[in-house]
Amino acid sequence: MRTAIALAAALALLCAQPVVSRACLWDSDTLREESLKQKDVAAVVTGVLGKHSLAFYAAKATYTRALIDGGGNKPERWDDLAVALARTGKLDDAIAALAEKARAFPDAYTTEANLGTFLAMKGDLDGAITHLEAAIKINPDAHFGREKYQLELLRTARAARSGPAAGAGATPATCGNLFGVPDDGEDAMWVVKPGKVVARDDLKTVPADAVIAMVGLIRFGTAEDSPVVWYNLGVALAYQGHKQLALRALRRADGLGHPCAARFGGPIAMVVPEFERPGGRAMAWTNASKKADADWQRGQAADARRQKTEDRFVSGRKYKRAFGF
Repeated sequence: MRTAIALAAALALLCAQPVVSRACLWDSDTLREESLKQKDVAAVVTGVLGKHSLAFYAAKATYTRALIDGGGNKPERWDDLAVALARTGKLDDAIAALAEKARAFPDAYTTEANLGTFLAMKGDLDGAITHLEAAIKINPDAHFGREKYQLELLRTARAARSGPAAGAGATPATCGNLFGVPDDGEDAMWVVKPGKVVARDDLKTVPADAVIAMVGLIRFGTAEDSPVVWYNLGVALAYQGHKQLALRALRRADGLGHPCAARFGGPIAMVVPEFERPGGRAMAWTNASKKADADWQRGQAADARRQKTEDRFVSGRKYKRAFGF
């Protein structure tokens, strides 16, 4: 993409961030991504991520292994097992499970996608990229193009790791994003300003699949702690005209240490009446951040309550209700 060099520079500043945070997993949960809608995007940017607990995944690994050993040899069960193992930190066991699956079900898209993700989680960017490229070759349009965005992030992360800008103390010359749109909220402001049209002829547009792809990386993968993914999500939402959602994604990126999120978000906050106050962009961004932080805390509390319910199902051996199979 045109902004690969710029994004690599931004990634260089954040290269201490584990690669796991840009990874994306595929199991039976991921099927829900096929029906993600705007309300789901709103839920994610306000802290309702729908994640499961370690206890949930530990029980799921044991349960799914027993199903496979008992003759339940469906390909998706192998993915459920491998992802559950990976979620509990047993990456080598997860890779071994995929090797077993590959012998029974060769050339499967999900095997390549998960293997690429597991290798990324281990820090093997070359191996991850190879397997994700194989996954895309098998199924180019899977999951609203999520894999292509993950692949681009990994490629630029590899460039940042190996390039001269990746040294200690490096700072990016520009923010950069995956979509080739201007990386200043001043440009996005006019897209989202009340009373103005959403799209301008003189600005590039963000691909229609970008938001769902970024939300998928967060919701179904392990990108919830990635400032780069949250920043790209905020940029995509801004250029698609969703200023309130954009501000929440950008605030999350800012809280995770992205160097450019506040600069991008300030002009957008200025055009939201509830945030615009005397004090200019800085005060508008502060007001928007306080609102976003409060929403995030409420969302995370809701997630915690749901996890407790799931964990009760697991401890009560109500596995079908917990896992859905």
